[in-house]
Amino acid sequence: MAIFDSHLHLARLPQPLELARELHERGYRYRAVACEPWEWKAVDGIWTGASESGWFEGCGRSYGLHPMIAAQVAEGAINGGPEDLWTELRRLLESDPNAQVGEAGLDRRYAGYEPGGVQEKVFRKQAEMALELGRDLQIHCVGDYGRIIRVLREAGFVACLKCARPDSSIKRPRPILHRFGGDAGIVKAGLSLGAFFSVHADTLRKKATREALALIPREHLLFETDADESFIETLVATRGAKDAITPQDVAVMLEDTLRDVVARFSPAH
Repeated sequence: MAIFDSHLHLARLPQPLELARELHERGYRYRAVACEPWEWKAVDGIWTGASESGWFEGCGRSYGLHPMIAAQVAEGAINGGPEDLWTELRRLLESDPNAQVGEAGLDRRYAGYEPGGVQEKVFRKQAEMALELGRDLQIHCVGDYGRIIRVLREAGFVACLKCARPDSSIKRPRPILHRFGGDAGIVKAGLSLGAFFSVHADTLRKKATREALALIPREHLLFETDADESFIETLVATRGAKDAITPQDVAVMLEDTLRDVVARFSPAH
């Protein structure tokens, strides 16, 4: 399968190392996103094991702090304290020059969402780290896309007209609006910063977002499954137990899901 899955939570799926092998054999390429410390460690370990066999060829990683844990980060409730956590995040990013930052952003469902709150501070720090290290930034937003754009501008993101895609050799950092759900105004504002827009099945549900997709140049479009624990719920319901689900089952479901997103998107674009 030639389409790249720009956002997948490999460590949250069953038998992730075996799944990495299955996906490699099927030609399914993806970015493994890790958005909290336990997931960083898991992805790092899976990557080490799979890389020895070449199972991550054509794939990538992303490490960051999701807004769902921003309040815990600020309170020092995980990983021995905020400084240890930021140090470890930097170490992981520096260990892989192709790793992206994130997913980072804002989410109104979690603590610290208010303007100037801990979510914004944690997001801003990751935006600054992405700029410093020359990495693309995977962005999560449930709520105010306008604040996302403002933080990116204040941090120093600008458009890079020569950066054709996220695998470009040019290292100007670009925002990647994961599971995009904004409107035409956000598309225009994002493009002014060189943003990429990642299309998920949910992207196609809202009329304003569907209409906004027509404004996005094809070279700034990505596709994703955002597959995590919830992704396999239908399989669990069918099989009756998580242990009964095989890597082959998950791989087929990923392929079908990504193909469906692309097929549903194409007529609208």
